[in-house]
Amino acid sequence: MEEAKISSKGQVVIPKYLRDAAGFKDGTVVLITKIDDKIMIMKKPDNPGDALIKSGQDVAMKNIRREIKEE
Repeated sequence: MEEAKISSKGQVVIPKYLRDAAGFKDGTVVLITKIDDKIMIMKKPDNPGDALIKSGQDVAMKNIRREIKEE
């Protein structure tokens, strides 16, 4: 996990190794959303609706895992 500061213009620098891991290059268009108390950034897919469905599935799986651990 990395620490970053938000500039007065609301900009955040994503560390290079994270940009590389996500496939972000100069000019990459990204989608940004808030899920619970987290902000998710992902490359814009050809079909943004599919990305939202996938992110919802990921959140649902995390909630299921959390509930199982709590039992």
